[in-house]
Amino acid sequence: MMPVGTTLSRWTMAYFGAALFFLLLAESLLSAGLWAPSSAVAEPHALIIVHSMTIGWLGLLMIGALLQFTPVLTGLGLPTGRLDLPCLAGTVAGLGLLLCGFQLIDVGSAAAGPVMVAASAVLLASLLSIASVLLSGLWRGRAAHAASPLVMLAIACLAVTVVLGSLFAVTVSGVTATPGISAFVVNALPFHASFGLAGWMTFAAIGVSYKLLPMFLLSQEMQKSPFIRGTGAFAAITLGVATVSTIFEPSLGQRVFLIGSLFFQLPIAAYLAELFLTYRARRRKALELNMSGSLPAFVLLGLSVPMFAVALVGDAAPQIFAAIAYLFVFGWLTGLGLSQLLKIVPFLTWIEAFGPLLGRGPTPRLADLLNGRRAAAWLSIFYLAVVASAAAIAAGSDAGFRLAVTVQTLATAALAIELVLARRLANVAPVTRGAPFQQPALFVAAKPQR
Repeated sequence: MMPVGTTLSRWTMAYFGAALFFLLLAESLLSAGLWAPSSAVAEPHALIIVHSMTIGWLGLLMIGALLQFTPVLTGLGLPTGRLDLPCLAGTVAGLGLLLCGFQLIDVGSAAAGPVMVAASAVLLASLLSIASVLLSGLWRGRAAHAASPLVMLAIACLAVTVVLGSLFAVTVSGVTATPGISAFVVNALPFHASFGLAGWMTFAAIGVSYKLLPMFLLSQEMQKSPFIRGTGAFAAITLGVATVSTIFEPSLGQRVFLIGSLFFQLPIAAYLAELFLTYRARRRKALELNMSGSLPAFVLLGLSVPMFAVALVGDAAPQIFAAIAYLFVFGWLTGLGLSQLLKIVPFLTWIEAFGPLLGRGPTPRLADLLNGRRAAAWLSIFYLAVVASAAAIAAGSDAGFRLAVTVQTLATAALAIELVLARRLANVAPVTRGAPFQQPALFVAAKPQR
């Protein structure tokens, strides 16, 4: 994946830690009954959970991963690491303000407006700043690997998502009461979500996996990136046209949105087909946990995307869309993220702790840092709980959903503990931790090596 002694992103672990906090926060709120299948999806409590998941968990997870892996994709270093920590602090602070703003809206407080405006300004500055850092590195190394253009497409969608989100936050807060803007916000909400989940998160995940999965599997390079990039860009452009069309004619925007959703099937189908061929051609026959744990995520991606198009064509009930979105967010994006963290965290920890000691004393195997059997059991429980939760949403069962999501939360917490144990080297024999060994800090790499 990365040669020993290569550059380590100093703040990637801090991004991962903050991301896991917001994932557990969102799941805990669901377990506590702050949202249930019988509730509306646009009420303030639901928006607190949604933004904890999207900005807090998925956004910080992906940015943290890209800070580490952009140099791997491009063969270059990032232009600067000075913005990593300020942008993390700004994103966490802005998200905190946003969640407070939704709560203030729920209780009818007059302070909601200023808080939402402040949240929008902080999030806009933080996310666009770190996006520009990543985009700069990817652009300079765009010819090094086919994955770079896919991630650049994702970052373009991130920028659109953030700008739309800022407009929505200001409008929802009541700062502006222009009827035209309010109507646009209501009609364009699905486009905001689609740019974020399908454009930003999914293409970033596809781009990073395009480079890393063949390396994990010891298989051939994936080759269909021009088709995936072309059809993905077309779907994103169609989504943009739908958003603009909504300003003038909402019904036209919905029709264009349907066309974009149908085109989105093409890059996903091509990606999954190529992934299957890469899996078949692998030289590493026994799968590592991060790969075997990702298989359910790929299956749920392949199920949820066409299900969404069918539901859109059939004008399905809101709870059906909510169930499909749940499978997509928790099954595909979250399942893939947790699975890959089980590889990335031990690997970066091993490089930091034992890389400098190679040839100077005994070092553990990478597999020794994680209790794989225990982590695999928790990951299996997580996926089963996600499917059960989605089924409960589709059936409109509040009690069933609360039971399933509680199990899901416990499984996630157990996986987070496994990652902390790996980072703290708790599973490693003490004999390998003698001088000159230095214990890695939990959230910060020991020293900047750029």
